[in-house]
Amino acid sequence: MKRLALVLLLLVCCVPLASAQSSCTLTFLTESLSDFPVGQPAHFTIEGVSGTEPYTFTIVGGSLPAGLHMNKHGKITGVSTEVADTVVIVNLTDAAGCQINQAFEVRSPMP
Repeated sequence: MKRLALVLLLLVCCVPLASAQSSCTLTFLTESLSDFPVGQPAHFTIEGVSGTEPYTFTIVGGSLPAGLHMNKHGKITGVSTEVADTVVIVNLTDAAGCQINQAFEVRSPMP
């Protein structure tokens, strides 16, 4: 229930962002994240498309499980040290200043 409320809140906050920049065509190519099992190395990259490169990725809501990190290029690395099932909101910004946010479910199960 808590996760659903967070997703709904973040979707509401993201609608004005997208409509204010209606000339932007920037979008996320990545639709979902892979699982990040506890104790196993993570190597995953979130990707954007249809904007002006370079792209910058930032977590603007929620957080990754302990031990995982995302760099400004959208690459998630590290080793999860906790079981988690949560949501993160990632902001994608292109070189022209277009922005879009997307919610991703993050799962870190036991292997």
